[in-house]
Amino acid sequence: MDSSMPSVNSLFAGRTVFLTGGSGFVGKVVIEKMLRDVPDMEKIFILVRAAKGKSAQQRWAEISHSVLFNNVRARCPWALDKVVPVEGDITIDDMGLSSENLKAVLEETSVVLHCAATVRFNDTLRSAIELNVKGVDRMISLCKRMTKLDCFLHCSTCYVNVDKQDEIEEKLYEVICDPRKLIDAQSWMSDEMLNGITASISKTYFNTYCFTKHIAEELVKRECVDLPTLIFRPAIIAGIWKDGIPGWADAFQGITANALGFGTGTIPRMPCDTRNPLDVVPVDVVSNMMITCAAYRLHLTAQKDRSMPVFHCNSSHLNPLTAELYRDLCGTFLHKYPLEKILCSPSAGTRGTPALEDSLHAFKEHVVGPSIDKIGTLFGKRPFWTRTFSKVREVYGVFIPFTSKRWIYRSDGMVDLIEKMQDDDRETFDFDLRPLDWTDYIGDVLFGMKTFLTKNDIMSDEKLTEARRKMKIHQGIELTATFIFAWLLSLLLTGSFSSWNVALPLCFALYYYFNCGMFNTVPIGTIESYRKRINADLGDEMATRKISAA
Repeated sequence: MDSSMPSVNSLFAGRTVFLTGGSGFVGKVVIEKMLRDVPDMEKIFILVRAAKGKSAQQRWAEISHSVLFNNVRARCPWALDKVVPVEGDITIDDMGLSSENLKAVLEETSVVLHCAATVRFNDTLRSAIELNVKGVDRMISLCKRMTKLDCFLHCSTCYVNVDKQDEIEEKLYEVICDPRKLIDAQSWMSDEMLNGITASISKTYFNTYCFTKHIAEELVKRECVDLPTLIFRPAIIAGIWKDGIPGWADAFQGITANALGFGTGTIPRMPCDTRNPLDVVPVDVVSNMMITCAAYRLHLTAQKDRSMPVFHCNSSHLNPLTAELYRDLCGTFLHKYPLEKILCSPSAGTRGTPALEDSLHAFKEHVVGPSIDKIGTLFGKRPFWTRTFSKVREVYGVFIPFTSKRWIYRSDGMVDLIEKMQDDDRETFDFDLRPLDWTDYIGDVLFGMKTFLTKNDIMSDEKLTEARRKMKIHQGIELTATFIFAWLLSLLLTGSFSSWNVALPLCFALYYYFNCGMFNTVPIGTIESYRKRINADLGDEMATRKISAA
């Protein structure tokens, strides 16, 4: 039997798609790609929650006018008419759809892409269950009533299996609790009781996000036996690689959130084994593979195949990015192209231990922050530093568990799927990570962070010169502060105001730990190159600074 599958476009021809999470980072990229390269798709319903006084239609209008959709508006503006925003909420039965929209979704949909979830790692267990488990349950309930359904793609995450180590396969592992019992417990347990459970599960699954996504897969396994289902597990998702605007992202998450900590000096070190891979994957790779996986599920359905495939979309198996290379690229970039607004001098290090770094963050939160705020109030300034250092410590606590283990998520399914694709589709829906050059890509991600997230003016040499000047000022202030702290500490230790034989070596040791030799300088892309490429995509919008990451 021929193992190849028909073209992606032909498999979607005449079909209506129902997408949840369409206003999120991945969802937007999926919509844009389908409008651009799946021309024979009939329609795409996107579930959008009304928020901040804006209806689903108003929110979609803002999304469709963002820079991400420039190519669609230029090449095929009529395709935008295929998008039908439907107002709803995954925390409500029937997704909160109106009777009219519910009828249309149930009768017309043949492909479901369920991407909606809370991605807040430190969300309460109650909220995470509501969105990541009960939300999936509500989606499955809808799928069972769809008369034309040929594909239900559940977007999960590689990190449902953080309790494992080394190589993790593309399969469903045993879970630690019954999803139905967890849903029932959420209905009657107090917040205090649920918080007690959170403390316990965090020892194994790190956070409520990984735990509830883990449980959701078991729910899919049990409830979707008679549905044409596929489970899709992406890893850490970062900005666009090559299928769109280089480095584009619309939110701080994953490595951009970490890079912001490095760049602002708020999280200068992330202790880890630098040989471990960081499982990063570009968002356009995720989008292309998700669309192809859905097409593959349609192909299986046509062949009466009732299996439930699991696909990893990640890099640690086929093209790993080591923590060492990522650290060096970040450090080199952020010193050459510092952010315009920083709280401390930029730094990118992996030395130390998680406990030591947490203690340093606690010292800033409870001693440094309150001290600066008290001085600030004398000059009529609002408290800022205590709250900021508290938030930074919380973010650090979210990141650090993911540096504690070595995971290799097998990606055999990715390779097999590429081999099954038509030649044209391999180019149009390219998700082969093996040729990706991490030096070039991480450079684009960081330039994208400056451009679309921190909204730095990357076209201005004057702004860059000023950012470098601020960085040197911060470095000077920190050297002075380290010297004063070392002298005060030597005074406490010796009781002498002239204990320079203690103060100077202590100052040197502290300054070295906090500021020196944190990374190795490596070659990176130039800002001139990025300017040329970004201008090719944005043109006048860059010149007039009309950049929106909405």
